[in-house]
Amino acid sequence: MPRLKTKKAVALPTKLPKIVAFANQKGGAGKSTGAVHAADWFAKQGYSTVLVDADGQQSSSEWMNELKLNYEVISNPEALFDELPKLAKSHDVVIVDGPGNASEVTKAVLIRSDLVLIPCRDSMIDLASTGKIVQFVRQAKEIRGGLPVAAIYLNAVKDNTILLREAREALQDGLLPLLSTSLPDRQCIKDAPGQASTVFRMKGESPRIVSDVYSQLLIEALKLFEAES
Repeated sequence: MPRLKTKKAVALPTKLPKIVAFANQKGGAGKSTGAVHAADWFAKQGYSTVLVDADGQQSSSEWMNELKLNYEVISNPEALFDELPKLAKSHDVVIVDGPGNASEVTKAVLIRSDLVLIPCRDSMIDLASTGKIVQFVRQAKEIRGGLPVAAIYLNAVKDNTILLREAREALQDGLLPLLSTSLPDRQCIKDAPGQASTVFRMKGESPRIVSDVYSQLLIEALKLFEAES
């Protein structure tokens, strides 16, 4: 997987996933935000990157268009199954924004992905809702002999709360690993789509801090993929 030279490149694992999906059957978990930020992050590392918007709301493709980044809109499960490998051959990294439901589209995404990241908020309702997507991932792993590598990460959390501690405890012993990096609840993340930006492009101390956390999250996930695949 060739990488272009760039001053902003960071030290990445040598074995990278070709197809990275953000999946959760619950809407509002942070899939689109995570997918667009991942696409921008990989592009800034010098990789040829494309985002596939598989969510019927198409919010990530509209955002990507404003960012002037490569994207495709594919929401048909059969088309996803056929097209994702083709896109993986013509790009270094394919990012998939999955739908906010447990559907055949979600299953198609999981069957084709190498790495699946599952954002989850730290409410009991959100924690309970991860059961179906975890089941889908488990089934995909059985079919494919181990892939996709998958992990959950906590999204939009407030630091040092009882709710956050309880959420981490609830997810620690699950079937899928919980990434140690959590994304904070910050206004700059919420403002990014409206400003046709990402935290990597925004000015100020808060976006800089959050961009560092995003980088830590993605690198942690890539290291997990390298270790388990």
